[in-house]
Amino acid sequence: MSLLDVARGAYVRSPDIVRKSLAPLVALVPTRAKFGGAFREWQQKIALAEVNSDFAAQAHLAALRGLMTKAHAGSPYYRQLLDNAVGPGFDFAQFGPDHLHLLPIVSKADLIAAGDLVLATERQKLDNADTSGSNGERPFRFYLDKDRSAREMAFVYHGWGKVGFEPGMAKIVLRGFGLPPDGLATAEWEPALRELRLSVFPMTPADVVEYVQMIDQREIDYLYGYPSGIELMCRHMLALGIRPKRQLKAIMPISEPVYPHQRSLFAQVLGPVPVQGFYGLSEKAAFAIERAHEPDIYDFNPLYGATQLVDWAGSPVSEPGKQGRLVATGFLSTGMPFIRYDTEDLAELVETPTTHNGYRLSVRNIIPRRKPNFLVAADGNRVVTIDFTPDNPRYFEGIEEYQFHQAEPGKVTMRYIPTPDGTAEQAKRVADGLTGRTHGRIVFTLERVEQLAGGRAGKRAFIDQRLDLSRY
Repeated sequence: MSLLDVARGAYVRSPDIVRKSLAPLVALVPTRAKFGGAFREWQQKIALAEVNSDFAAQAHLAALRGLMTKAHAGSPYYRQLLDNAVGPGFDFAQFGPDHLHLLPIVSKADLIAAGDLVLATERQKLDNADTSGSNGERPFRFYLDKDRSAREMAFVYHGWGKVGFEPGMAKIVLRGFGLPPDGLATAEWEPALRELRLSVFPMTPADVVEYVQMIDQREIDYLYGYPSGIELMCRHMLALGIRPKRQLKAIMPISEPVYPHQRSLFAQVLGPVPVQGFYGLSEKAAFAIERAHEPDIYDFNPLYGATQLVDWAGSPVSEPGKQGRLVATGFLSTGMPFIRYDTEDLAELVETPTTHNGYRLSVRNIIPRRKPNFLVAADGNRVVTIDFTPDNPRYFEGIEEYQFHQAEPGKVTMRYIPTPDGTAEQAKRVADGLTGRTHGRIVFTLERVEQLAGGRAGKRAFIDQRLDLSRY
């Protein structure tokens, strides 16, 4: 484990005050050194696997067998699952994709219930991580290898390299950054990572005027962020009649699917800019990049993990065009194994993983568990809701489930089910905090309920939106 490989990830995840104090020094570190040796080594492997299916298949099988060996040796939870599936004493040097199908699909709830028994590495040697709550669920806490950052970035930059983006280049970033809630700052320049960070909360027309000026001032060519955030910025630019002076070289979306109407809007406002998307999980269990010139078709990287498409009964989907569930087995971070993990995302099959294609699953029309949506502020402008709620599970102490209901611009009711020991004061703290994140342009009130409104299959929408969003 390289110190540099760990240090980059530690810097990115450090508290804001620490990161800002270190940023000027980190910015002076040469880009090559900043990413470390593991990053360069993995870049070479990924590039070779893309053009050599035999190498990809061999590397995939080696990683799969290594993961199973480690999980069986270190995790009591997975040891029992593996022994039940393939029998005690199985030689994991012979483990293959066919054996993987014998294992049960595991959910977040299963892993939460297993606790530390799921870990294959001592907890103190791992990093804490969380997924932000989606569909009204509380965030999910899990653990990742401390040195995974360099490996992960090698996969990300391989995808971005297809549109010319390289380490050390600057980018505009539209994500849910925790910028000050007092409304005094909606943007910042991060010198160490060379990121112009623009807040998506609440992103008023006045904010967008400032954003365009900052983009022009720094002459940045690449735009990275939530499609819903980019869409909102483009809508404001279109209404204001403004554009960046420089032609962008690419848009690199994250966390959400890119819809046809968004691609059309991006082209209308920003010109014929290529869009290079990728699919990933906070749990680091699966990774795919969008095919060039084939919008919405994603190829999963076999060096990152073993991704399967299964039907509702858990059987492999083999018919192209048929929809199924994405189930992921991750190789990138193995201290807490994710083996046949239910991502809760759906997709349609394009090509099954086989030895001939290097065990590379291809799908289209990925439907994420967390669908992007908007709330509407008092002034009639949309507010992006992806990552609207903080990742920290402690933020939701006292709340078991929640859902946002909106029937009037600028007003949202947070319907919630308290935990057995939850208090009204805890719920009020959450609602007040969300009002602050929108700089007061949406006021959140509370409604305690026994049950949340549900849709098909009993799933609860993260936002119960009753406004006609076409009007805003």
